[in-house]
Amino acid sequence: MARVMICDDDQELATQLVAALEAEGHEAEACRHTMDMLRGAAAGRFDLIALGLDMAGFGRAGAVEALREVAPRVPVIALHERPGEIMHAATQGAHFAAVLPRSSAVKNFLYAVACALNEARARKRQRPTRRRAIG
Repeated sequence: MARVMICDDDQELATQLVAALEAEGHEAEACRHTMDMLRGAAAGRFDLIALGLDMAGFGRAGAVEALREVAPRVPVIALHERPGEIMHAATQGAHFAAVLPRSSAVKNFLYAVACALNEARARKRQRPTRRRAIG
C-alpha cells in the first residue's frame, strides 16, 4: 500500500487518522512539526502527505511552497478549520489532492486518500511515448 505522513499539531486527530490508514493497510506516521515532514518528504519517504494548514508556526503557504520544492510529485491533502479560506487565499497556485475541514469524518479522509493515490499512480503510468524515425 502507500506510505502516508500526517503533519498536524492536533495530536488526537493525527493519531485517529494514522490508525484509520493503518487499518486500511497503509504505512502511516504523524509529526507535529513542518520541518520533520519536509525532511521526510525530501528523503522520498512518503507517497502522500496530509498537512494541517492552520497549524501554529511554519504552516500555511510557506509550508506548501517548501513541500512543492522538495517533493513536487507527492500528493497533498490539506486540513483546515475553514477550508474555504485555503481555496481563496493563502495558497494561490498550489495544487491539492483535496482540501478537507478538520471536522471531516474519517471515511471522507480515507476516500480523499484513495482518490489522491489513484491519481498519482495514473500520472506515473502516463509517461510520454517516444516516436521513432521511420526510414
